[in-house]
Amino acid sequence: MSTTTIETLTINGHRLTLKNLDKPFWPEEGITKGDIMEYYIKVWPFLGPHLKDRPLSLVRYPDGIHGNHFYQKNFPDAPPWVERVAVKTGKRTVYYVMANNLETLLWSVNLGCIEVHPQLATRYDPDHPSYIIFDLDPMPPATLEEAKQVALAIKKLADRLGLQIFPKLSGATGIHLYLPLAPVYTFKQTAAFVQQLGAAVIQVFPELATAERSVTARDGKVYIDHLQNLPGKTIAAVYSLRPFSGAPVSMPVTWEELPHVHPGLFTIATAHRRLQKRGDLFSPLLSLKQTLPARYLP
Repeated sequence: MSTTTIETLTINGHRLTLKNLDKPFWPEEGITKGDIMEYYIKVWPFLGPHLKDRPLSLVRYPDGIHGNHFYQKNFPDAPPWVERVAVKTGKRTVYYVMANNLETLLWSVNLGCIEVHPQLATRYDPDHPSYIIFDLDPMPPATLEEAKQVALAIKKLADRLGLQIFPKLSGATGIHLYLPLAPVYTFKQTAAFVQQLGAAVIQVFPELATAERSVTARDGKVYIDHLQNLPGKTIAAVYSLRPFSGAPVSMPVTWEELPHVHPGLFTIATAHRRLQKRGDLFSPLLSLKQTLPARYLP
């Protein structure tokens, strides 16, 4: 017969009731729910600013990485210190959670969350994203190596346009490129911008990259997913754990480091040491407000 272990933790005067902290979430590695919480406590000073005021989709794995998982957006009931924002979608109101304090993030982990997915716009300006994402997803036999080549090609285009772009490993086999911008563009405009730059890369490297939405039509190439920039879309946050073998972390890298990194380089065991050494490589996303060339906008 299984038993439920319960512990309490008080943060900023808010009392959390935590259950089954010793429950294995990565059984092969012996990583538990409690280990996930310890990780997020360590990286919170770096992660917190990137989650602030952004509605979240919480990805819940109540039985660990090998069990069923589901996305949850609507939280009509939550502790009073969990900040939420009500968003009307037709006749329905969705109550999104925002991790504006550490206790909210730990509350989500207690629900079985391994990774957190923030939206591209904040609660204060939901129709205008504050960054663009190039989601580079290699389809086997393409690997991270091919995704690196596509990422460097996109960087060259961005350089020519006078735009700064920041890479992070997805935590799986892909790469996420972030382009921070002034929140004055619609999702239609930002998605079109990604689509056009992606098309330029595909034209030069047709054997390497694709915009085919059908998985079976990608022919072992790197998919440049401009649809990731549509309203309501989310992607794994910087410094988020990912639910794969080894407990990898979605970690920023420099452009100089990118050619030399490999999947699984940054994990729950190594990410905090890297952050202590290198700091938050994504800090420019919190303040840099770039403008897009008008000729690339619909």
